Amino acid sequence: MRPKDDLIYIQRVLDGDNQAFAEIVKRYHSIVFTLAFRILKNREEAEDLAQDVFIKVFKSLGMFNRKAKLSTWIYRITYNTSINSLNSRTRIQTIEIEDDHRRELKNLSIANPHDDLRKKEEKQIINNAILKLPEKDKVIITLYYYEELSVKEIAEIIGISVQNVKVKLYRSRQKLYTELKDKIGQEKILTNGFQK
Repeated sequence: MRPKDDLIYIQRVLDGDNQAFAEIVKRYHSIVFTLAFRILKNREEAEDLAQDVFIKVFKSLGMFNRKAKLSTWIYRITYNTSINSLNSRTRIQTIEIEDDHRRELKNLSIANPHDDLRKKEEKQIINNAILKLPEKDKVIITLYYYEELSVKEIAEIIGISVQNVKVKLYRSRQKLYTELKDKIGQEKILTNGFQK
C-alpha cells in the first residue's frame, strides 16, 4: 500500500468505514504475523498477537501521525507488542516444525516433487537459522530481506540508531552465512542475499 493510499484508508476508517480497516488488515496482516512469529516462535501465539496488534491499530488510528508511514507505525506496534509478550511469557515455546513440514509435503507439486521438496527443505533450513539469531537480529533480517524496508525504517521500528541496524545486519549476515554454507551451499546463500 502506498503512503497516499494509506491516508485515504485511514480517513475512511476515522469516518466510520469499517470496510476500509478490513483493507488495511488485509494488506498488512502478512508482515505483522511474520514479524510476530519471528519473535515468538509460535504460530498460534503469533496469530493471536496479530489480532491484538490490529485492535491496537484500530483504537489508536486517530493518534497516528500522518507524516509517518503507516507501515512503519504498524511494524513498531507489532515489534513492541511481540517483545512485551515474549518478556511476560514464563514457559519456553517451541516451533511446530514437524507439523508444518508434513503439511508442506502434502502440497508438493506433482510436476517435479524433488525440486519442490528441495526448495521447501532449503527454505526451512534458512528459517531455522534465522530463528536461532537474537531477537532484534531476527526482526532486522525479516524486515530487511523479506519486507525490503530501508535501514532507516528498521531503525525507527526497532528504536535503535541507523548505524546500530547496519552493524546488526552485517553480523547477522555473517552468522547466517557461517550456519548455512555447509547446509545449503554457498551459491544458494548468495541467491538469498546472505553474503559473507
